[in-house]
Amino acid sequence: MQLIILLLAAVSILTILSGIVIFFGSSKGYRIKAFWFLLATIFSTLWMTAISIFLSSTKNSDVVDLSVKLTFISAILLDVAFLAYVSWKQKYGRSITLFYSIFGAVVSVLIAIKPELMYSNIQLAPAGNSVDINVGPLYISYVVFFATLVPAVVLALTRHYISKRKGGKKQTGDIVIMLSFGASSIITLVADLILPLTGLWDYIWLGPLALSAMIIGFYYTTLRYSNLNLNSMTLRILSYVVILTSLAILYMIIFAIVFSGMFRGATPSTEVIVLNFVMILIMMLLMPAINQLSNFVRSLITSKSKNITDEKDD
Repeated sequence: MQLIILLLAAVSILTILSGIVIFFGSSKGYRIKAFWFLLATIFSTLWMTAISIFLSSTKNSDVVDLSVKLTFISAILLDVAFLAYVSWKQKYGRSITLFYSIFGAVVSVLIAIKPELMYSNIQLAPAGNSVDINVGPLYISYVVFFATLVPAVVLALTRHYISKRKGGKKQTGDIVIMLSFGASSIITLVADLILPLTGLWDYIWLGPLALSAMIIGFYYTTLRYSNLNLNSMTLRILSYVVILTSLAILYMIIFAIVFSGMFRGATPSTEVIVLNFVMILIMMLLMPAINQLSNFVRSLITSKSKNITDEKDD
């Protein structure tokens, strides 16, 4: 569990920093779109934080109840923001965003004031917390919201891609966004909507993990295909932090898989993960010095070989 919480913390940092860099580094023509992306990353961070609290808190039922509400509500808010991000400038994009904003607001308010319509029986246990889902009109509305919003996002991306292709612009990044959004949506659907219906809440952290892959896809396409001004030292540093955080997340996942395979399903402690990551950072910082030393040794060998060759010629 400690590894999962640490992983969620890293994903949260990656998410919010991506939004900050894209918003403050965007050009004037891209600022509105970047604003929606920033909102999406803020709500995504709230979603990840709520899931972390739900998974880690085993004593305070009120805190867990609040985290469950925030999990449901923040998921609605972040998807509306993503919809606005991809469709705001398209025909009917604002109308569709407004419709889902009202739809999501109604569902969110009902979850906040009448949570018993959505779930009940919060069970706290060291092995993992769980909540009983009440499959009624509110939950069905919640599922319908996502079941229709996700295709709307994909449709908006497809229309944008087709329009750019017709205009002669082949590199738009929409393919990367569509693939990452589609994969993230499928994983989130299974881990955060279907499995909880069966009482299995242990894998809801897979949703934020999948979302981080989508954020990386969005961040990559924005850096490559949009006008971002990263001349500011602060933005450049934050951008490097985003890249390092992405590598940290990838490292933690690979290390956990290898560790579990070598030690028969055991999970590494947080201390082991952090120690290994710190050692990698130290090696990265030492790489310039190692390269200099390597070049120096290589030059000595080359010089020595040349001297020996010259002596033989004489």
